Amino acid sequence: MIGRFEESLPPSVTKTTLYRVVGWLLRAYLAIVLVAGVYSLLWVLEIAGVFPERWLSTVWIGIVAMGSVFLILALPLYYAARSTDR
Repeated sequence: MIGRFEESLPPSVTKTTLYRVVGWLLRAYLAIVLVAGVYSLLWVLEIAGVFPERWLSTVWIGIVAMGSVFLILALPLYYAARSTDR
């Protein structure tokens, strides 16, 4: 079954490339599940009255701020790591 799949890909695509693609897809899936789980938990806590709306909005603003800082720091580091100029 996998043999047919491997034969349909060009020779430049190796098993390592396929494993990396699957690894990135798994990471993306886990990140989506984690974000959805946190969102659901916060929503349930708000409905239950545990969190006042003011705290919940503060939490979401904090999550957005941390994500923005992460992206601002991660993108230049990623491109610097991929660069051949060293």
